[in-house]
Amino acid sequence: MARSLATMGEHTGLHGGKVSGDFPGLLRLLPQALLLDGDVYYTMKARPRALYHGVLLLLFLGLALGLAAAAGALITRGASPHPADLAWAAERGLLRLPAVQRLAPGGRAGLVPLLRRLVVGPQPAAYPLLSAPGQLLLGWLAYGLLAQAVARLLGGQGRLGDTLACTALAEAPRTLLLVPFLPPLGLAAAGVEAWVLAARFQALRAAHGLDGWRAFWATAGAALLLGALALGLWAGGLR
Repeated sequence: MARSLATMGEHTGLHGGKVSGDFPGLLRLLPQALLLDGDVYYTMKARPRALYHGVLLLLFLGLALGLAAAAGALITRGASPHPADLAWAAERGLLRLPAVQRLAPGGRAGLVPLLRRLVVGPQPAAYPLLSAPGQLLLGWLAYGLLAQAVARLLGGQGRLGDTLACTALAEAPRTLLLVPFLPPLGLAAAGVEAWVLAARFQALRAAHGLDGWRAFWATAGAALLLGALALGLWAGGLR
């Protein structure tokens, strides 16, 4: 009897919904995650092998984003001039500027190699196939580790596996970046990032049993720490 109750508890969400332990069952949770349904993260937390399936979800999403970026790179390459022609045109335009013409010949000659280094050719079209999944996984893992630390400081009770599994599902709004003609930068991308942040709030609230304010500060604190870490790494790379 006790074993039957334990088995039932493993496959039942906190709010009474049956939890499917297979990967297609996880995909059926995506619409709820997109709609910021907080209950879906309790279901995710109760899933068997939730972290494993969360990583699979991120891999599939990263590969899809990489394929979309690779297709865009191929289209852009077909419509763009050859890098050598672009460098030649930029060099002629630079040397015709009045301010440049007033420079000494040695100064003008030094500008040309600098310009040629700035005008670089496009990256290989297959590059996003590797970079997109890697960047997505790295960002998710870094945020999850920081969120776990901040949430525990605020009284959260969730395990690291719960945090990582729930925040993996919170990446669901990035599927909107697969919409054709949606620019990867600008207001659309900022909106997707805000959507992901709101989903992370729901994820941390479910993973750690936090109230609204503590979940908010855990979400914001981890995001600020991640931003500071990225800024520090970027500044260190400039030295």
